[in-house]
Amino acid sequence: MKTSASNRPAAFAFTLIELLVVIAIIAILAGMLLPVLGKAKSKTIGATCLNNQKQLAIGFTLYAGDHDDKLLPGGSGAGFWPGAIDAMGATITSAPTFSTLAISTDTALQYVQRGIQAGLLYRYTPNLKTYNCPGDKRTTKRLGTGAGGGWGYDSYSKVNGMNAAGNGWQFGPQSPYRRATEITHPVDSLVFVEEGDPRGFNWGEWVMDVQPNPAWVDSFAVYHVNASSVGFADGHGEVHRWEDSTILNASTAGTFFAALPNPAGNTTYQWMYFRYRHNAWAPF
Repeated sequence: MKTSASNRPAAFAFTLIELLVVIAIIAILAGMLLPVLGKAKSKTIGATCLNNQKQLAIGFTLYAGDHDDKLLPGGSGAGFWPGAIDAMGATITSAPTFSTLAISTDTALQYVQRGIQAGLLYRYTPNLKTYNCPGDKRTTKRLGTGAGGGWGYDSYSKVNGMNAAGNGWQFGPQSPYRRATEITHPVDSLVFVEEGDPRGFNWGEWVMDVQPNPAWVDSFAVYHVNASSVGFADGHGEVHRWEDSTILNASTAGTFFAALPNPAGNTTYQWMYFRYRHNAWAPF
């Protein structure tokens, strides 16, 4: 027996009100899930960056083992890379000069990566991605009318006391280590930190003032929700969360020589100072 069209069940369809309710529910769920996904992504980036720090610290140690205990030498790029190298093989040691070149950002990045590959550390840490935190987006920025932020691909800086610049910052008060055996507490001795120079490049060296007036100098990167990765002379790494608002504000704004009214009572400064080791280091 045939069923007439009038007796067939009506096809299911949303009313306008029901559709709006579904859209509202989806919006609420998205609002709840997006922060969770953002935190998960941040943790993934932090884990990658932490592994980078370990690899760089291990490479730092291996270099000394192959060179009669001598640490990576200081100089341009703190000694672990020479600076950008152009298509003709010329080394560009000045980031401001680099930023005035009439080349694309992609070409600028190629120059920097070529420089990293020519660095003394690359033999021991032979992966370009190890030198870049995936949360560091400075390579997409442009500096003035020139090349762009390709120089910023190097996300990490060698700590001054690790023979970073040869004579070192404040040479007398913080005479740098020259040999691995001089590092008496490698587990507490920083080798690499994340530096987020807002100018779009890293010089490759991270410093603090220790005398006559203790002070924060270089900013650090906060690509991991107010946290930074650091690497130590024994080959381990950590992701350290910063709590001090003065330091965080200086880092976010890219301020150098951040004012610390009372370093003696500043736990953030004390945390870094304790791990900012050199031949003249003494308890705060």
